[in-house]
This record gives sequence, structure tokens and C-alpha cells, in this order.
Amino acid sequence: MSDDIEFNVGLVAITMRPADVDFRGVPVSAGRGGVEQEGKLREAVIESSDGLRMTIGCTVWEDGSADVQPLDFLAGPDAYRRLEAAGRMTLTDAGDGARVALLRTLKYGDRGYPSLASVTWEELSELAGTDAADLLISHGARVGAYEDLRPQPRQYREHPAFAVSEDGLEAVFAAFAITRVIPIMKSFGRDGGVEALY
Repeated sequence: MSDDIEFNVGLVAITMRPADVDFRGVPVSAGRGGVEQEGKLREAVIESSDGLRMTIGCTVWEDGSADVQPLDFLAGPDAYRRLEAAGRMTLTDAGDGARVALLRTLKYGDRGYPSLASVTWEELSELAGTDAADLLISHGARVGAYEDLRPQPRQYREHPAFAVSEDGLEAVFAAFAITRVIPIMKSFGRDGGVEALY
């Protein structure tokens, strides 16, 4: 579509659809076995230099919650299949018209597969190949510590986070690339750390 919004985050290309569509599914906040709801979905296609092609969607649900979930794994190395189980990102209503997400990153550990882990802004910048905060700001986000962006968080107060308005979906998809796709591409957490793939 000619109205698609296209941008890159390192070696990841993102093509965002121009409008929301009606969607029915289970919100991340509902947990396993949750009840299906109606929502408004904005879809994007993510492609990486090593062959991943996947559709993901940011959905605002009828109960007010919002999340990003992988929708269809179209092609790519098997390692990216992990995104289907562990690739979801929750956005919390901050009460001021903004939605806030904690920046936790897939990281390889002792189990041999990546799980969500806490990271620093420096690690996020290593993954992004540029200043991660500046990158998210350039796509319409506000950044800071979780406690500064979300009123009274129960945990992760000093951890990196970002906030977006309803039209800030470019930043949401950029954050997904930095925290979900690139860590698998770069084997983040394995010996050798974050490899230079630029």
C-alpha cells in the first residue's frame, strides 16, 4: 500500500499499515485461557536482514488494555519462533492519554533460549546500534525511568521505559524491534554478547 509507513531500526525494516482494523483475540493482560475481546489493531510487517518476516499487531482492547503481539510468522530462522511465546509487550494506560511500556529485552540465559530480562539504556543502545532513547524519541515517544512515566509502579521503578500517545505507534514497533527481534538476531546474552552486525 502506498500509504504504509516504512522505517528501519538497525537491520530491521518495519512497514506499518496506515489505519486500524477491527480485530478479535485474547489480550496479553487476560493471561492464558483468557476470554476473547474485540479490539482495534494496527498491523506492521517486520523483516530482518537474516530472513525473518513476521506480522505483528498493536491492539487496543475493549477493556482499555493495549499490547503488541506477533500475528503471523511468515519466514525466517527457527530462533524467531520464540517470539510467538515470549514476544508480547504490554502497554499500560498512564491516565494522561498516554500508554507506557517497560523496556525489557529477550536475552539468552542458562536455558538456551531467550526470556524477558531487565536491561539498561546502554544495552538497549548496543542492540539498536544507536542511542536507543534518541531513536524512540525520533519516532514520537517520551522516554525515562518507569516510575517517571507510570504513576506508582509496583516494581521496575528505575528501569527504562517509554510512553506514547494514541498516534505513537511508530515508537511502539521500533521498541518491539529493539527488545524482541534484534536480541535474537544478535544472540544477546550468549558468549560474545551483542555482536556488531552493522
